[in-house]
Amino acid sequence: RRVSVVDNSADAERNIPEVVVFVDEQGNPLETTSQVLRIVPGQGGGGRKLQPQPEKEGGKMDPPSNPIPDNNNNNPSLNPPPPILPAPNTPLPLVLPQSVNSSLPGVTYSPYNADGTCRAAADIYSDFQLLTSLYSLVRIYGVDCNQVASILPAASSISARLFLGIFNLDDLDTQIVTLVSAVLTYGSWSQIDTISVGNELVNNGQATADQVIAAVSAARTSLRNAGYTGPVVTVDTFTAVIANPLLCDASDYCAMNIHAFFDPNTPAPQAGNFVLRQVANVREVLADPAQRVVVTESGWPWQGNANGLAVPGRENQLIAVQSIVDAYGVVNWGDLVLFTAFNDYWKRAEADTFYAEQFWGMH
Repeated sequence: RRVSVVDNSADAERNIPEVVVFVDEQGNPLETTSQVLRIVPGQGGGGRKLQPQPEKEGGKMDPPSNPIPDNNNNNPSLNPPPPILPAPNTPLPLVLPQSVNSSLPGVTYSPYNADGTCRAAADIYSDFQLLTSLYSLVRIYGVDCNQVASILPAASSISARLFLGIFNLDDLDTQIVTLVSAVLTYGSWSQIDTISVGNELVNNGQATADQVIAAVSAARTSLRNAGYTGPVVTVDTFTAVIANPLLCDASDYCAMNIHAFFDPNTPAPQAGNFVLRQVANVREVLADPAQRVVVTESGWPWQGNANGLAVPGRENQLIAVQSIVDAYGVVNWGDLVLFTAFNDYWKRAEADTFYAEQFWGMH
């Protein structure tokens, strides 16, 4: 959906992805949806340029730029960080749908210690032995920490599928060489399900859509020359994809991150429906509405401040993730990657992500 807005400070027409909250006359929320705002210059022209709200590392969506009245204390800047609770000592007890008799869908993994240093190869190997015994696919984001070489031996023991990544566009050729060398030395291309080029680069303002598209094309050529024949994609947020559907046209399938927690009108039980709605919204702007869509991140935090109706907690994490699995995963089992395997204590706790950024781990 698109909404046109006249802005006297704008000097050119532009499209901006936004999360729009519709309210009644009393300020009560009626609907939250993703839309593309069409900014139309007024008679004044020139001056301040409106910018889309950036998303945070790991695919998290910032609160709307014009939030609803703070009836639920959902203004993150007004709330102090919550007390740190002990991490759960048991895995999230997800239930497989009756139509599925195998492992859980995909899961994301980052190979860092709490202080941000690289996990030892033996620790990465141990982590992967656990994850590949439970999940059908494991997604990683980069080639640093020698992670590709460390995970391949663990994954090969049970034929787990791997979703590899090139995190940014800096020195793209060197990252591709590192990835290719690790695969050919420690495993084989048959283990690799997908290779992504970038994670939320357009949404975070780290690259333009044209730069990402060019990088995907260049990477695909290099990877094909190295013997890889599987999908090459770029991953961005659903808001960035709605504003830049060419990102999906340039990918071998449409890959995007969707997190219901950052919508203040979506409680945990509705997380799966939120994912379904955003996938439907994206399909409306794709050149091929029937293109394969893979949700490459979706989850819920077990600790942090509440964001309106979206409340962290271990019980709510289970409810939300189970809702996502039941709503999207049953029909699209191979097209869902849950976020995330372990807590990311190396990330910064920030008010605008409700001090929840570190606490999305399911194990």
